[in-house]
Amino acid sequence: MTVFPRLLLAAILIVMAQSAFAHGTEKHGGEQQDETPVRSAGPASATPVTPDAPDPEEAGEPASQHGDDAGPVWTRLHPATVHFPIALLLVAGLVEALAMARSSPTLGSAATVLIWAGAAGAVIAALFGWIHTGPWFGGDATMQWHRWTGTGLAVAAPIAAMLSRRTDRRPFRMLLALIATAILAQGYWGGELAHGPDHLGL
Repeated sequence: MTVFPRLLLAAILIVMAQSAFAHGTEKHGGEQQDETPVRSAGPASATPVTPDAPDPEEAGEPASQHGDDAGPVWTRLHPATVHFPIALLLVAGLVEALAMARSSPTLGSAATVLIWAGAAGAVIAALFGWIHTGPWFGGDATMQWHRWTGTGLAVAAPIAAMLSRRTDRRPFRMLLALIATAILAQGYWGGELAHGPDHLGL
């Protein structure tokens, strides 16, 4: 078995071992759960009044956007699969920068291993992201940026991994720098969806 299949297998096993509830009870889409208002009709009774709201399915939005946890477990694995590729790709960028600064082939080899593992993780995370929402292309601007940046990273990371095997590492370094920058933005958008607008208070 060559190096890449081993790395891919290891990444898949690590991802599968993670909890499906890594983000806790928050919901993608930045939605806050509304409490049912109670209108008092008199001292002897309190009747809950449920405001009229459109059915999520009728509105054309996926059930997962509204906190539906009744589906299969693989529809809820996306939050658990994003952390490894984020860490691996960012550390790959850092190690490659050190390799360039110190002219160290050893550090360069380490960056190559990290980018391959991170690329495998990025593909898995994007796949579970699409499984999470299903064939749904709606959502606000934050959702659109998160969806398509994540898909782009799943394409760019394997390309960077292949470029890392070339003798001239300049194209690899340029793409890796772009990937690291995109991951920072992607993480912010993911936080907006999971924890609500302006979750960092910036």
